[in-house]
Amino acid sequence: MTKGLVLAIALAIMPAIASAQDKQPFVTILPTPDTYAWWLRLEYHPFGTDVRGIPVGKIRAGWCKANEFRRELFPPEEAKAFEGGGMSFAVDGFFDGSKTKQTALVGVYETCKGAHGVFLLVLARPEGKPPAIKFVQDIPGEREFAMVYAEDASTIAVQHCMECDHVNKYKWNKARRRFVLLAPEPDE
Repeated sequence: MTKGLVLAIALAIMPAIASAQDKQPFVTILPTPDTYAWWLRLEYHPFGTDVRGIPVGKIRAGWCKANEFRRELFPPEEAKAFEGGGMSFAVDGFFDGSKTKQTALVGVYETCKGAHGVFLLVLARPEGKPPAIKFVQDIPGEREFAMVYAEDASTIAVQHCMECDHVNKYKWNKARRRFVLLAPEPDE
């Protein structure tokens, strides 16, 4: 091989090597404070440019990266905690009472200015058509966590930790034609 060919090959693969070395995991569990549960010590590194085929910038202006939470994005040992229990990162239903199925999902975003947070996204999934944004709620915060479940046919609940009662509930309001955040119940 000539020196020129070797140099060309080296220059061609260097960006790929650098990219692989710079690649962070989606989530890092911070070591402190060690008295906190692991899901309260998460640091996210979103990398996605779309969520279920919808470009991040169309979900919310100012977002540059976002990922829907998926079990395989978390460390394997901690991901075992997501088994069973009735909660997940996405739930299907007819939350607005229409005949169009919706998917409510949670994930994490990063703005183009570097701020992070969790989001709730409700997508309408008309048969034979691409998904459409029905509702999006961003929840700013560096170390937020979320799982979602259907409280009933028209109420989506977002639980912010795995062993507490910090829950936000969103219900379809026919008059306002949108999901609204419900006030906490007296016992919550």
